[in-house]
Amino acid sequence: MPAPTGNRLALALLAAAGLLGLLAFLLLREPPSAPAPPPPPSLVRPKISIPRRPPAFLPAAAAPRPMPPPASDGGPGFARFSLISPEATISTQVRLLEEGRDREFKATFMPEVQDQLTPDAIEACRKRLAQVRVQPDWEVAEDSVVDGRRVERVSMFGKSMTGFHDVDGSWLADAVWCLPVGLP
Repeated sequence: MPAPTGNRLALALLAAAGLLGLLAFLLLREPPSAPAPPPPPSLVRPKISIPRRPPAFLPAAAAPRPMPPPASDGGPGFARFSLISPEATISTQVRLLEEGRDREFKATFMPEVQDQLTPDAIEACRKRLAQVRVQPDWEVAEDSVVDGRRVERVSMFGKSMTGFHDVDGSWLADAVWCLPVGLP
């Protein structure tokens, strides 16, 4: 048999060193530890659940407010609570338009704006809402106080802001937000 050449000898030594390193690792590592035995029953304390009370400086939590009754499904008017927030007012306005309840729809706007809601304007609103989904941008809504009333301004279709005024607990719109703007 011929003598190994330099390259073969180097590879053989490298392989032997690798095997020795693996063997040393396996022999010198710590064996896996066994799980600790459970404590004797005399040292185990039962878990006791103690109800936490709020600190004395915090007021007691108020009882949850009952949900308002469902909105009326017909009749001459609409339920007053359907205008309890700007969000509720917008939902009510869309629903009234869809149901063809023009008189009630008109009542969801500030008195100074109601004259702008002609039958043609209401029909244009109805047509626009059939084509474009209402997406108020609540993330950029602005809260303020005007003439002693809370006002929340929100972008309805990504352009101009519509104000919703708190008038004796009802949030009324100060602009006809559903009319198409800039269309012939």
